[in-house]
Amino acid sequence: MTERLSKYEDWARACMHLRCGLCRENCPAYSQLKLDSYSAKGKLTMLYHWLKGGLQPDEVMADRVFACTSCGLCDVACGYDQSTAIQDMKAALLESGVNAPESYMRISERTKETGNPYAEDKDAAHAYLETIPETKLDSADFTLFLGCTEIYREQDQVDSVLQILRAAKVSFNVISQNICCGSPTFRVGDDAQARVQAGLVTSLFADMSTSSVLASCSGCYRMFVHDYPSLIPEAEFPPVLHTVQLIDRLLREKKLKPRSLEAVVTYHDPCHLGRHSGIYDEPRRIIQAIPGLKLVEMEWAHKFSKCCGAGGGFRSGREEDAISIAARRVQEAESVGATILLTACPFCLRNLTDGAERISSSIKIQTVESLLAEQL
Repeated sequence: MTERLSKYEDWARACMHLRCGLCRENCPAYSQLKLDSYSAKGKLTMLYHWLKGGLQPDEVMADRVFACTSCGLCDVACGYDQSTAIQDMKAALLESGVNAPESYMRISERTKETGNPYAEDKDAAHAYLETIPETKLDSADFTLFLGCTEIYREQDQVDSVLQILRAAKVSFNVISQNICCGSPTFRVGDDAQARVQAGLVTSLFADMSTSSVLASCSGCYRMFVHDYPSLIPEAEFPPVLHTVQLIDRLLREKKLKPRSLEAVVTYHDPCHLGRHSGIYDEPRRIIQAIPGLKLVEMEWAHKFSKCCGAGGGFRSGREEDAISIAARRVQEAESVGATILLTACPFCLRNLTDGAERISSSIKIQTVESLLAEQL
């Protein structure tokens, strides 16, 4: 079970001896839970002693390791890919037979049983998707893939994306069924179920003869671009764009002409879209293309952006802690004078909204797409 972890041994040893702790101060889990064993450094220390036989995997270790949002800010602080090591620790713990916290593993159980991590009715999703006219189109330049959170929790976000694409006269169709991309199960270490989902999605696009995929969920985007190649390396997957990449292009081509809006806004970089995928400029150019908007940056932005607290299964595993982390991010947005906090991920949208409600903040939480749609 530890074979997949052996490649991290030298760095884990070095991490213990350096004692710098930079990853700890940037870690959302540590900032909330206040024990060193919840930080990246603490997890790598456990990894080393597990490899050397001084520590046996158990439920206490699993509690620490699974309490990771997969944000990757520790990688920036350290320079070493700690988040990948932690991801592999999750998978290795499952392979070793350790009972991971049930609150995390219900993500995989629900996906296996119902096809989505929310355990929602697939027939209801199909009925909703069938109301979108573009599901009737056999071919188009882009196939829009809608993620589980958009379909089951944030349908207003879907409406905004559809409005923008139609206004720009983009040729696109929409998948008429919900198939989870596998990101939620992958983040909790269930490689097997993630591989199943990846195979289902890849086969679907092949059957549709999709030429280009358009993803409006940052988690789906990261999964398609960065994780599918390792999960199913033999498969061919069409090119993928996130909606902010396409919308940025449409604005520069003058295919969208937003109305003016006087407001001070700030932008929260989703971990999957920003730090993991390097997409920082496109959403900011969209914001700057709306006349009257003033964009102010938070101290922690771009590759240093703090996590909203929702990723890596953390929202499912520790909901109250995830919302508390989001509330601190909202306070950071308030501190720079913003009246609107924007993001480009439906999962960030959901958690930041709950964080704002937790502290009774008057700041408005929106996606870049929804704000733009309002100005068309």
